[in-house]
Amino acid sequence: MPHDAHYVGAKHKRWREKVLRRAGYLCEECRRYGRLDKDGLPVAATVAHHIKPLDEYPELAYDVDNGRALCEKCHNKEHPEKGGKARRY
Repeated sequence: MPHDAHYVGAKHKRWREKVLRRAGYLCEECRRYGRLDKDGLPVAATVAHHIKPLDEYPELAYDVDNGRALCEKCHNKEHPEKGGKARRY
């Protein structure tokens, strides 16, 4: 399956929903560091991120344990190759 086609498939949508639901629809990275949104609330997660990259580990594509719920900002930090700012450790 081509990379982009994966993200519109029903299996991916079910996997995404499971990852987000498991995290209570809150960004796991922001929660880890106690970051809040502009209203002082926990940051909502909108993206299910593959911990181990899909192109390197296709067998883990639908493994919920290979997913993290992230907000868009944190997800972009995970992908500096796609224009996000690199994470500093």
